[in-house]
Amino acid sequence: MYPQIILLNGTGSSGKTSIAKELIEMLPVQYLNFSIDSVLYALPPSDLEKMMEGKAITRQGYDYPTLVRGYHQAAKGLAKAGCKLILDNAWIPDDEKRDMLEALSEFDVCLIGVKCELKTANERERQRGDRAIGLAESEFPHVHASMHYDLELDTTSVSPSTSAQKILSSLKNSSGFKGADTSLKSVSSKMERESDTETI
Repeated sequence: MYPQIILLNGTGSSGKTSIAKELIEMLPVQYLNFSIDSVLYALPPSDLEKMMEGKAITRQGYDYPTLVRGYHQAAKGLAKAGCKLILDNAWIPDDEKRDMLEALSEFDVCLIGVKCELKTANERERQRGDRAIGLAESEFPHVHASMHYDLELDTTSVSPSTSAQKILSSLKNSSGFKGADTSLKSVSSKMERESDTETI
């Protein structure tokens, strides 16, 4: 009934983390809320501040793709240890999507797309003050590309609590989850086609 991993994918300010906080209290079994912020908030505070302001981080050794890959491997490790997880991030490049889906391929994953109107995401972004302005707009055209979800949520005018209730109901009534496997095949196929085109 309840998968090993519940994965929320959507632009910044679409409501993923707020939904995760509501959902984790509603679930009758223990989950860990392990978002990409769990990794990013371990950065030196001055670098984190730069990231939130949309400024370049110049410290030697900083590499965002490495942090994302580390996040995927940390999630895999927690799941292998037996933890149930709620993951949330905005997966944008195809190589990040594939890396994430491959890392989690041995687990039961419910893949959820968290969507809202761009105008709403932009307004939330301005109000929250801890994200670079323009982040949601830059992610909007790419975050859901090639992804096939077990459930989609539109949070434009729906509260995090109501969205979490919808997830809970879907989990209780589900007979299985195929979104992650289908998405991995879709993303991998797209990357292979693009690679073939580049070599022609």
